[in-house]
Amino acid sequence: MTTESAADTLTIEVWSDVLCPWCYIGDERLEKAMEASEHGDRIDVRIRAFQLDPDAPEEPRSTVAYLAEKYGKSLDEARGMEEQVQALAREEGLAYEVDHAVRNTLDHLRVVKLAESHGAGWRVMKAMQRELFGGTPDAFSHETAVRIATEAGVPEDEVRDVLASDRYADEVRSDQAEAQALGARGVPFTVLDRRLGIPGAVPTETYGQAISQAWEQRNA
Repeated sequence: MTTESAADTLTIEVWSDVLCPWCYIGDERLEKAMEASEHGDRIDVRIRAFQLDPDAPEEPRSTVAYLAEKYGKSLDEARGMEEQVQALAREEGLAYEVDHAVRNTLDHLRVVKLAESHGAGWRVMKAMQRELFGGTPDAFSHETAVRIATEAGVPEDEVRDVLASDRYADEVRSDQAEAQALGARGVPFTVLDRRLGIPGAVPTETYGQAISQAWEQRNA
């Protein structure tokens, strides 16, 4: 969502990761809050990268097995954790398969940064999240990333060039370092006009209140 004059635009920066379920839920709630806001047509969303687990495996594996190993849980406990998140996602009208794939997200985040340079970062991030949590088997494939980005208007040759190189890796790391400097320890992390920071996936109403508050402060 953008406007004709930058002076009349509320900038919202969202630090997010593709494999973060709370980002998936939080990004959807923020989207709903923006759509409901009287200032919705004067909001510029800028997606920022935050790799939640840089040590995540390079090859896709089961989320349940990954969580069990990472947090020292049994498979049943890990599945229970996922089922709780699934219930919250479905309350937002989001598809959520419990045993979706997990993989290192650096490649996808680099494509998100490319998309951001074309004004499509937010759309690409949300589309990637829908593919992953919706249970698409090849959600982490390069071809899926190419399809998502090109559907959002990013030139295919640029997407393939990024995926065949290490372009935007430094930008991903820079985004993460900036978030940590601002006090973020995880994602989602939302900053409105560099005035208000929101850690975590808060309710839609809270995002709406923050939008109104930030708008009032910038026009005070």
